Amino acid sequence: MKKILIGIPILLLIFSLGCTSNAAITMKFQPMQCEETPWEKWYAEGGIQFIKAPTDSELIIAYYSNVYKIELTEVKKVESGNAVCEACNVCLTSYYFSAKVKNSDSAKMTESKWIKI
Repeated sequence: MKKILIGIPILLLIFSLGCTSNAAITMKFQPMQCEETPWEKWYAEGGIQFIKAPTDSELIIAYYSNVYKIELTEVKKVESGNAVCEACNVCLTSYYFSAKVKNSDSAKMTESKWIKI
């Protein structure tokens, strides 16, 4: 009986840790003025071809799927509504991109300048 009582919390801990690594978290990417994003560079270099011009969301999903094997969902371009300057490579754009990603992939996303929100 004691073995069962000790085993149950351990199993619950293992199960919860496994679920946490696959839980979806929201991250954002904030582009700089005049700077090409990694997915825009990849597309321009012919890394992928579409039948028609892709939306930002389609391109971002394709880029991370093909280059990093990361599945993104709910990719959106969000207008921040903040006033911005227009100096190249100094100022942020008036928008950012948000996406849901598995928690286990967040480190790879952070290396690509995405941050958790």
